[in-house]
Amino acid sequence: MRAVLALAPGLHRAGGKDTQLTTALGVAAFAVTTALTLSVVGGLLGFVGREAQPQTAFQAEWSDIYVVLAWTAVVLLGVPLLTLGGAAARLGLARRDARLATLRLLGVTPREVVGLTLVETSGQGLVGAALGVLLYGLLLPLWALVPFQGSSFAVGELWVGGTVVLIVLLAVPLLAAVSGAVSLRRVVVSPLGVARRQRPKGMSVIRLVVALVGIGTFIVISTALGSLGAAAFVFLVGSLGLAFATLNVVGPWVLGLLARIQLRRASTPARLLAARRLLDDPRAAWRVVGGLGLAGFVAGALAIVPSLAAASTDDADQQLLLTDLSTGALLTLVIAFVLAAVSAGVAQAASVLDRRREYGLQHLAGVPAELLDEVRRREVLGPLLFVVVGSTATSVLMFAPWLGLTGVSSPGGMVMLAVCLTGGVLLVLGAVESTRPLLRSVLRDPVVRAD
Repeated sequence: MRAVLALAPGLHRAGGKDTQLTTALGVAAFAVTTALTLSVVGGLLGFVGREAQPQTAFQAEWSDIYVVLAWTAVVLLGVPLLTLGGAAARLGLARRDARLATLRLLGVTPREVVGLTLVETSGQGLVGAALGVLLYGLLLPLWALVPFQGSSFAVGELWVGGTVVLIVLLAVPLLAAVSGAVSLRRVVVSPLGVARRQRPKGMSVIRLVVALVGIGTFIVISTALGSLGAAAFVFLVGSLGLAFATLNVVGPWVLGLLARIQLRRASTPARLLAARRLLDDPRAAWRVVGGLGLAGFVAGALAIVPSLAAASTDDADQQLLLTDLSTGALLTLVIAFVLAAVSAGVAQAASVLDRRREYGLQHLAGVPAELLDEVRRREVLGPLLFVVVGSTATSVLMFAPWLGLTGVSSPGGMVMLAVCLTGGVLLVLGAVESTRPLLRSVLRDPVVRAD
């Protein structure tokens, strides 16, 4: 282990500026993940605290509903947060795999390769988590401005406490280490295949079966909600998390299927190259667009909120509840779309660095930078629209037995969906386009390195 620790800094320096930038992107992604996770948990604990010690008659009567809604928001945001954290550990995967595969061919043992990866990824996770805690502290006064239950939270109500902070500081590096270790399977098993850039094994249709089982479980439980008694809430939230998580399982498989369709219909060089890239690595494409797909799921689940908020009532308490429901839905959507934009921008920037060799060869062969920009745009836009529509429709279908089709049949719900999804698509495309200067800097360096 001592040799591994001694070798790790040198291996990191050998990667040059690209590795340093990838590390910075990973740390930034972990920091955003940590800050928003603590913010969401802090909101949940704030409502739990008010339920335990209500300060007003309204809180005494309605706090249990707020806790249920807060738990639902935690589940809806928990999957995108975990997804961003896992993706952060895989940033620069192609370049790291190539360097580690070279070490394996030179005689480094599988245990030492795993150790090097754990040191690198867990170090990024620890630094990102520490910065995330600081960012969470800076965001606390902002969250305290949002009114709920007739008054704003005090900063102390939203503070998660030292124990939770310590757990996060341990859990984030652990998540990073596990994600990094999982990504090493093909390096440890076949370093020569990585060095020769052999195409990884395709994905099985079993992914679709898993997703259908997860979605079907939620539909069955939500249909039988009334017969579950006191356990209804636990079963419902648990099955929602399961169904939501399966979107990450089926997403890359669906994008691979979409790539085959686009490849058959490609009529221009840009469309052909975009389809080829998407087919070559649908998992990488999902890391770019998957965040918005999960945000689209959240938007579909919350589409019913405008209809509820528009309901007229003479009861002041019920009106306050409906107002808070709208506020919470808007806050959840904002966080979901911020996560989507951050995930897309970070993943696309890492993709440019991972494909430095490919871009360099194409540019030296005479491919203009404008064509490469169009290819990247098409590589993202097609899957983006497909995933957004598909995830939103899946959400509406899943919640139909429980909430009906009110969200998509009412004007308010349709307007909210249209505005959120259009804004989300533009936000993600903007994040992708923001990496154009990075591509230009890559093309200005025509040296094609072996790693």
